[in-house]
This record gives sequence, structure tokens and C-alpha cells, in this order.
Amino acid sequence: MKYESINDDSVISYFNIDWLSENDGPGKRLVLFLQGCHLECIWCHSPHSQPNKSPLLYLDSLCKKCQRCKHACKKDVHRFIENKHIIQRENCIRCGACVEACPQSSSNCKTGALSLPTQSVNVLSLFKSIEPHLELLKNIGGITFSGGEPLLQSKALVLLAKKCKESGFHTTIETSGIVPLPYIQSIFPYIDTWLVGMRLLTGANTLPSIDLEKITRGTLNFLTQKPETEIIIRIPVIPGFTTTKSYLNSAKKILQEYKIKNIELLPHNPESSHYYKAMGLTNQIEYNSSKADKNYNYVIDFLLHKKTKQITP
Repeated sequence: MKYESINDDSVISYFNIDWLSENDGPGKRLVLFLQGCHLECIWCHSPHSQPNKSPLLYLDSLCKKCQRCKHACKKDVHRFIENKHIIQRENCIRCGACVEACPQSSSNCKTGALSLPTQSVNVLSLFKSIEPHLELLKNIGGITFSGGEPLLQSKALVLLAKKCKESGFHTTIETSGIVPLPYIQSIFPYIDTWLVGMRLLTGANTLPSIDLEKITRGTLNFLTQKPETEIIIRIPVIPGFTTTKSYLNSAKKILQEYKIKNIELLPHNPESSHYYKAMGLTNQIEYNSSKADKNYNYVIDFLLHKKTKQITP
């Protein structure tokens, strides 16, 4: 597992903005999804958020097989064999020529046949572009920094969070907490609410569960030093992973130890396979509606907490 800055101090990379979310912090919120994540959770419903740079996304259902992308690309990314579009992503330099050449795509649209969703912008320029919308949310919500893992862009994010805080906007961050403690400490003065994803395991060969729990405890040790800090623990309900007694016993012990009463359960996203297909990857955990409902009810019964909240995927 590597902890590394994705950009310089004044540039921030993000792959999406949700302009009016009600599931990512108090009230109605603008959610900025930052690029990059180091955990590689195998249940991740946004695998395109994991690379440091934008992946090339392709939706076969929208492709007209016109081959304009092939002629526009100088790196042999696109091949057509028996009317099948083959993408060699290892050759892609993210120039965007194929996206602009495609009649089903545009650099201004992320839902076309081809897209490069990530944008890298100056922090102050980004703030100016979202400030008018944040003014509308000022009394009913605020801004949430999500990801990926937003704290991998710690220095740039601190600048943005400070600017938002100084302008009177309520700030929330969603983080795994599995980052170096200085990243947490540097942004702490500018965050009102912490959404901490309980990553005691990831299913990937990154860090063993004992280290993940150790880092999680280190983060919570710091965040709970000030009683007024609002902390909400988020637990993804993933059959066979976060629904095991081993995981739930560890999670419950941590919740009780740190006296955290606000919990949100994140059901397995039924659309989780979408971006795997778009990236040419195989989704390792297929969604099963009956299992999802059964496991969700099991987890909420196990944790027995009145303030547990279900988030609609």
C-alpha cells in the first residue's frame, strides 16, 4: 500500500460532483468525489476512482462501431475485430482524442460510449465554480469531500476545505481513515463532520486486518480527543466480508470503546457492476438482492443500535 500525493499542492483531481445529495452528511450537500484510492476493496462500487489518473471508460451498449475512435487514436488503443470493439487500455495516454471523435461521446459528458471522467483543476478555480451553489446550501447543508480516498490529496484538499470553512460553509469528509495521521491532523480544523468508513478488511492483498484495525484505532484516537467532534461510522454491508461475526465483533468493540453512537449502514449497491464493465474488469462480488436484504437485517440486528441509518445506494 502506497500513500502518495496525486497532485501538487494547488491542483485537485476529481471524477464527479453530486450537486444535491441527501446521503453524504447533514442536510443537502454538494459532494466532490476525489480521484485515487489505495485500499482496492473488492466490493468497491466505483473502481474508476482507484487509479491516480483517469481511466478510460467504455460502454459497449452505446458504441456504434463506427471506428472513428480508432482513426483518431495514435496509440493503437482501439481495435475492431469481427465488429467487436477491443480496447487496449495499457496503451492509453489519456489524450481524449477518441472521446472527441466518437459521435456518442463528448469531453463534457460522462455518460457517453467513451469517457475520461477525471478533471484536474486549480483549487481556487474550483472553489469559485462551486461557491454559488454552496451559497444556496449554506443554511440547509454544505459540502462533502469524498472519493476514492480524498485524503490522498491532503495538501490540496486542506486548501479547499479551509476556503470553504472560512466562507461559512459546513464541511464533511468521507474517509476510510486508513491514511497517515498527519493527513488527518492537517485537515481536522476545517472539518465539521467526519464520515469514517469502517475498513477493518478490504478483501485485497493490501494490509492485513490487524494493521487496518490498528490504523483505524489511531485515527479514532485522534478524532475522539475532542468530544464535540461529530463522527459517523459507515459500514458497507457486503455478504461474506463485513457480515461475518469476526468483522462485526471487531466493529462493535470499536464502536463501544470509542462511544460512537452514530452508524450508517451502506447496502451492497445493485449497480456495482456498471463501472467494472466500463473499465473492462470483472466484478468479483455479484449483487444478490435476497442476500443483500437478509444480510442488511442481520447486521442491524447484530449491532442493535437505534441510530443506525440505511443509505439508499
